[in-house]
Amino acid sequence: MENKVIIGTFFALCAALQNASIGIISLLLINSGLESEQIAFLKTLVAYLFVVLLLIKTPNIIEKNHINNAKSKNKLFIEVAICSFLGIFILFFFETIAYSYGSPPNVVIILMASATISALFFCALILKEKISISSIIGAILAIIGIFIISWKGSTSSLLLLNASFAGIGYGLFSVLIKKFKLTGGIYLTKYLLMFGTVYLFFPFIVKFNFNYKIDINILLGIVFLALFPTILGFYCTTKALKYMSPGKVQVTELSEPIFSTLLTIIIFNSMPNNSFYIGTLFIILGIVLINELFKNLYFKIIKRTYKKH
Repeated sequence: MENKVIIGTFFALCAALQNASIGIISLLLINSGLESEQIAFLKTLVAYLFVVLLLIKTPNIIEKNHINNAKSKNKLFIEVAICSFLGIFILFFFETIAYSYGSPPNVVIILMASATISALFFCALILKEKISISSIIGAILAIIGIFIISWKGSTSSLLLLNASFAGIGYGLFSVLIKKFKLTGGIYLTKYLLMFGTVYLFFPFIVKFNFNYKIDINILLGIVFLALFPTILGFYCTTKALKYMSPGKVQVTELSEPIFSTLLTIIIFNSMPNNSFYIGTLFIILGIVLINELFKNLYFKIIKRTYKKH
């Protein structure tokens, strides 16, 4: 159990690290003239093509068995399609729109907070998991922490609405991955991206601009989003869900603003203010509480004390 928590926490933190760049890159692409629908579709399409090339020699039956070998192909594809609709279409579509209405940090806060709350709610409703007091306190502390670090003044109702939709979809996605017992890491990521590309094609084609030219900077931005937050982000999240409950994964991924701030420090050589340190402390305490890491530490201390005597 202790090893599962450590491994799951590691993958969730890696997912948060990958996702830390989404806001700034998406905003740069929007400012370059791309529509939010175009960004969401193109990064998903490019990510899917990368994974297809990576797994081109892998037979479909092996991919299916890695995801879940106990289900029929049709049932498995229906379940993956449902998860992809929530975790790819709902998340990417509404998240990217939200970035066009205000500050990226505010989008991240609303999205991650709503994802955490929805994941805990649907864990209790669908997975019948008991939510402990430490989990509730941990989630509250982590949410407070991201507000302290990242909140940038007032925000628009459209940003709030779109980011909330994205977060609720992401939270329910993580619960259904667990409910359907879908595993496989990169194999599952491939099929999530495949269905996601189909879903996102329709809003993309509606807003398609035939006169728009994609330059090298836009191309690099799309490729970056495809490789890191899309492929690696989903890979790490689905791997984390193998070892931890969706609520714990979502709270651990609330560490994303910490990584965002650290990236800003590295890139722009700026120093964080006191709110960063206070918020980071809240987030770390929240992660420790919801994953009950304090129990592991407590039992280790007891065992060492017992051995000495």
